[in-house]
Amino acid sequence: MVQQVSFYSDAADPLHFACRLVRRALAAGKPVGVRVPPAQMARLDELLWSFDAAEFIPHRRWDGVTPPMPGEVLLVADAAVLPHRGLLLNLAPDLPGDAFEFERILEVVGRDPALVQAGRTRYRAYQQTGAKLDHFSAAG
Repeated sequence: MVQQVSFYSDAADPLHFACRLVRRALAAGKPVGVRVPPAQMARLDELLWSFDAAEFIPHRRWDGVTPPMPGEVLLVADAAVLPHRGLLLNLAPDLPGDAFEFERILEVVGRDPALVQAGRTRYRAYQQTGAKLDHFSAAG
């Protein structure tokens, strides 16, 4: 399967930028999973609650057991546990488990030099599999 991977680089606040991407993905009607490091999960959860005062982004930290509701964004530390293989938003510095099974992956890369280097490593890994890659600036 040829996979679509979109990289968004130079994000001043990757978690805040991720909220924008989640909102767009939900508007497109796609099942969305977000892989986020455990140390950042509480902050992303809070941001999704408060991102837009006029809009609710349905989400939860998924326990891997309770069935997801339609249109609900699932926050996980390990992408392999997601119940779907639709859209994955990766906020972690390494390649997601089962990465090559998802239809589409969005990669958000911040400005920290170590995260930039990790993003380049992921980009090359996807490139080597023949994934269709595109790149956008998240600056601004």
